[in-house]
Amino acid sequence: MTSVFLPVQELSDCGGLNHQANEFSSQVKSLMLLTLGLTLLGEVAGRKTPKAGDPALCPPLEDHTVRVDIRILRQNQGIPLSHGFQNRSSTPWDYNVTRDPHRYPSEIAEARCRHTGCINAEGKEDSSMNSVPIQQEFLVLRRESQGCSRSFRLEKVRVTVGCTCVTPIVRYVRGLRAADQLS
Repeated sequence: MTSVFLPVQELSDCGGLNHQANEFSSQVKSLMLLTLGLTLLGEVAGRKTPKAGDPALCPPLEDHTVRVDIRILRQNQGIPLSHGFQNRSSTPWDYNVTRDPHRYPSEIAEARCRHTGCINAEGKEDSSMNSVPIQQEFLVLRRESQGCSRSFRLEKVRVTVGCTCVTPIVRYVRGLRAADQLS
């Protein structure tokens, strides 16, 4: 498209072109204003207004410290276990409570397998199977070593939570004869 620029007095002599040019100019201005308005509307809609409690309003945790209320909410929500649960297993276990005043929780119940083998249907230990501990890692709070400080650090602890019965791992040495293995 070729643009033609005429002086204003010549436009007045063009028999209605001046009116058409003004109308076209007005339409272009309206279209540009509409485009600008839609662009601004898109920008505003794309921004999220932070609300109270929004993490975007919170300061960064550069020093890696947080404040924690250690009271447990809904304490009674746990699933109650049968009293003899650990006694009915084919790999029974006992619980030992460890206490540490510098840890939260200060008491943790840890399982200890009663036997090295598993209990068969007759109630006898079967040494052809192995009783092994089931372990779980937990996060606890460890009090900083500044007396009765209210400062704690997160610490991972591995706790035996029960025992299970497994087949033993058997490794054979190549090249040995059965007679050599017995002697």
